[in-house]
Amino acid sequence: MRVEDFQTTAAIPGTADHGDAGSGTAVLESIARRVRWTATAIVDAANRGRPNASGIKVGGHQSSSASMVEIMTSLWFSELTEADRVSVKPHASPVLHAINYLLGDLEEHKLGTLRQKGGLQSYPSRSKDPDTVDFSTGSVGIGATATIWAAIAHRFVSDRYAASRKSGRFIGLLGDAELDEGAIWEAVADPSVAQLGELLWIVDLNRQSLDRVVPDSQIMRLQGMFEAAGWQVLTRKWGTRIHELFALPGGADLRRRLETMPNEEYQRMLRSPDSEIFDRLRSSDSTPAMETLLSSLTATEQAAAVRDLAGHDIGLLLDTYKQVDPTRPSVIFAYTIKGRGLATEGHPNNHAALLSTDQMETLAEASGMDLGDPWRKFQPGTVEERACSRASLRLRRRHPELAPSPQLPASLPWSYGDRISTQAALGRFLSDLKRAVPEVAHRVVTCSPDVASSTNLGGWINKTGVWSVGERQDWFADDVERVLRWIENSHGQHIELGIAETNLVGLVSELGSTWSRWGHPLIPIATIYDPFWPAPSNRGPSGCTPEANPSW
Repeated sequence: MRVEDFQTTAAIPGTADHGDAGSGTAVLESIARRVRWTATAIVDAANRGRPNASGIKVGGHQSSSASMVEIMTSLWFSELTEADRVSVKPHASPVLHAINYLLGDLEEHKLGTLRQKGGLQSYPSRSKDPDTVDFSTGSVGIGATATIWAAIAHRFVSDRYAASRKSGRFIGLLGDAELDEGAIWEAVADPSVAQLGELLWIVDLNRQSLDRVVPDSQIMRLQGMFEAAGWQVLTRKWGTRIHELFALPGGADLRRRLETMPNEEYQRMLRSPDSEIFDRLRSSDSTPAMETLLSSLTATEQAAAVRDLAGHDIGLLLDTYKQVDPTRPSVIFAYTIKGRGLATEGHPNNHAALLSTDQMETLAEASGMDLGDPWRKFQPGTVEERACSRASLRLRRRHPELAPSPQLPASLPWSYGDRISTQAALGRFLSDLKRAVPEVAHRVVTCSPDVASSTNLGGWINKTGVWSVGERQDWFADDVERVLRWIENSHGQHIELGIAETNLVGLVSELGSTWSRWGHPLIPIATIYDPFWPAPSNRGPSGCTPEANPSW
């Protein structure tokens, strides 16, 4: 759907005079304007800038990208180090490509290839995109949780190989609607996650999903769920400029009016002309002090004030990063506006909307760009160009040195008889591997979702132990009747998960990626018990058993 009649009077962030042009925040705001333009132009070029005989919309997400611009600009151009790894929400891939282009990590001719065969991928892809992508995030929810499993995988590798490359933070950037995914909460609830101080999530809280405005009660529920799981929760709603208004006479009343306003009413106000903001803020319980405060502002200033959200305030974001607790996982809820700075800003149907040519021209003028020359970089010698160069040097990574892989034997020198269950064979094979080729067994890590005993991993676990984020006392060590020795420490080779198979798949995927991230290959083996496959009947998977379906 191309939405031709979207209009907004909101200024592009950073266009106002906020101090010395050479100051850090002002430079970052200038870079953010260029990032927003480039990300929007990447989607525009895919839909309007290349031959399309079919006339079918190519797609892309200009509005979902726009809400993330200040968050991502503050990270890449000021906060991140080369050791940090970031998972970017799927629909913000154009922002990642725009940033990589300004950092010199993406060639100009690739910018017009979004959703083209061999070009930039629809969603960030670690294997297919030509620029740096830390996590593939095409499946909503899976990309964000990959940061958890990567952090655990890195700790496992570091415990086994002291020379493993040091890592920084594992940062997940996700939309608020993405928190509807069950995979998120399976991962957050895992007990070991509460000890991952290197884990940071930032939620783009734009209060819109694909089809709707997110209900008002959602944020309180989400905050509580993270806190219950042991996370530090930092919520940033308003920017510094409107906070100055809140401190004036009538400011407390203005804040109460804005914070008790339903999300839908707030979104509707964003779509209103500046001249209507005053009347829309007035209500039956408005106070004279609040109205006097609002009357002291021009209509343009009123419109800018209600749009001053923390997720677009780069200085506030940078201050917030300094408050993150490094001893436990943290989540920042940063309020934003979907479509920030675009003609589609705040519209409930802006998810896949495309700016028209006229709207792109307007954005180009506000961004100091030219639609006919959309990929122009900052001029050499400017403060922005120097900031991009510094960030590029700071984030430059060396390829990891790959550790030599041990030679895998074709077979073991023992047989297991003519009749043996696959479970028993697996258990005996792992136990025998330890004594036959210890250099290979040293790289094996087994995982199971609370079914280690059921899948015959007991012998292996007794020999290798259980790995855990933190060492725990074995209170059954003196129990002579116990068959399985459950010793949890940093030297074990089995990782136990709760009954959550999605977590299992995510962890095994990251354990299988340690060679490319840190140079040490592992051999992850995951076991599950009795998967329920759909049978040729009208019964659902949960009712499928061999007894119920003799054809099995």
